[in-house]
Amino acid sequence: MKEVPFDPANDDIMDRLKNIPAFDSLPENHIKKAMCAASIRRYDAGETVITEGEFDNQVFFLIFGHLKVLVHGTEVGNLKRLGDVFGEMGVIDGSPRSASIVAEKTSLCVALDDTAIGTLNDTSKTFTQAVMYRIFAEVMAMRLRDANQKITDLQKRIETLQG
Repeated sequence: MKEVPFDPANDDIMDRLKNIPAFDSLPENHIKKAMCAASIRRYDAGETVITEGEFDNQVFFLIFGHLKVLVHGTEVGNLKRLGDVFGEMGVIDGSPRSASIVAEKTSLCVALDDTAIGTLNDTSKTFTQAVMYRIFAEVMAMRLRDANQKITDLQKRIETLQG
């Protein structure tokens, strides 16, 4: 993994961030403030981004690449869209990572350090926290809808097998 501090003067990264659904309605100066506690991380194919069972305080936004989500070594999903968010659950409740995230090909992520947000001035801190929790709520709602659909599909399969 190669890590560099977030550079708000990097037009390519700023353009990509402005196109992430969670940020697309925000003025550029607000995005820059929210990213003061962030770094840019590049992962090569096969590198682990997050390890299941470990604790940390990072939330990630995918800029480009392809990542796979593994639970107990079984692939349960993938992340490949600009703005895919991961790592938020541990930041919300302080629990250990519920999955591992591994790069399938070279991937670039913005890593936002939750503890570094605490070092921002009060206005930036409050704004950044509000943006992050809005993003978290959207992600969790989408994942809950997906889980509900999978449960429904599995219930139908069980009923068919029992029929």
